[in-house]
Amino acid sequence: MDDNLLAYLPMDRRHAMAAGRSLPHAAQGAALFADISGFTPLTEALVRELGPQRGAEELTSYINRVYDALIDEIHRWRGSVIAFAGDAVTCWFDDADTPGLGAQRAVAAAFAMQAAMDAFAAIATPFGSVVSLSMKAAVAAGPVRRFLVGDPAVRVIDAIAGRTLERLAAAEHEAARGEVILAPCAVEQLAAVVTPGAARTAEDGRVFHVAAGLRAEIPAAPWPPLDTSRIDPDAVRTWLLASVYTRLQRGLGEFLAELRPTVALFLRFAGIDYDDDPAAGAKLDAYIRWVQTVVETYQGTLIDLNIGDKGSYIYINFGAPRYHEDNDACGHDCSWHWHAARSTWTSSSRCRSG
Repeated sequence: MDDNLLAYLPMDRRHAMAAGRSLPHAAQGAALFADISGFTPLTEALVRELGPQRGAEELTSYINRVYDALIDEIHRWRGSVIAFAGDAVTCWFDDADTPGLGAQRAVAAAFAMQAAMDAFAAIATPFGSVVSLSMKAAVAAGPVRRFLVGDPAVRVIDAIAGRTLERLAAAEHEAARGEVILAPCAVEQLAAVVTPGAARTAEDGRVFHVAAGLRAEIPAAPWPPLDTSRIDPDAVRTWLLASVYTRLQRGLGEFLAELRPTVALFLRFAGIDYDDDPAAGAKLDAYIRWVQTVVETYQGTLIDLNIGDKGSYIYINFGAPRYHEDNDACGHDCSWHWHAARSTWTSSSRCRSG
């Protein structure tokens, strides 16, 4: 099994597939959200110095280095990367039948990720500009629903949902650069191992706490070696967009740094009770499959699904990773590239029309 293809699956999914089992639809643990700041000024500097195409290629290299470092820390504490949204990542740390274990590992990973960001505090571009990257992180603990949705013929998507994710998003809104902030549910579970810092009160009265440090060492728990020979390649194929899978199979991964015209569409939807409706997974799956069908009709691509405190969002793209000869007529000139470490497309400059 090609490790480049497995990178598109959350780590816990990989291990479950190798063991021939499914992940439960209900889980208990902690969610970690990390948001990177500074990619926009870095993009602007690289495009200014190197031009749009070369700048996009260099940006991809920088982004992959950053996320390689962060994902290494997530995996070192047995976390799984579930979703990307813009320059942010959502991860899951399961309790593994030990209450509070997921929260401990999540906060330890968050501090380790902040330490890893020190290497990117002053990035020197090829022509001498200096750009600083930083990160803010949030942790929430509790139950979640875990869903696998989407048409396997198009692409399946892993999603976690529920009130714990809403609390995570609310905590992230209160965080500042360089901080690790805890939702109230995580504060309770981490009282014995985390030194509380400043308190932040949200508009709705909820109080969040900055984690000032760890009172006790939290042992790392790296994922064990994975026997990739036990993973069905056909099952892995369903996690990748057809255009990406074909190119990677042909050894054409470098195309993923091409500069392409593109149009982005963000869609918000609501109406699914992720916590208390037993049919929530089936409803979400049916909806995502319907959206995929509509988007495919117009030759677009459903890229991301994200669920948080403001509702559920779908990110749809027209132009990447597909390319059409008439794209230039759309009037947009966005710089889009594929982040190998992130398994997602993202914009590296703004549209002229925006």
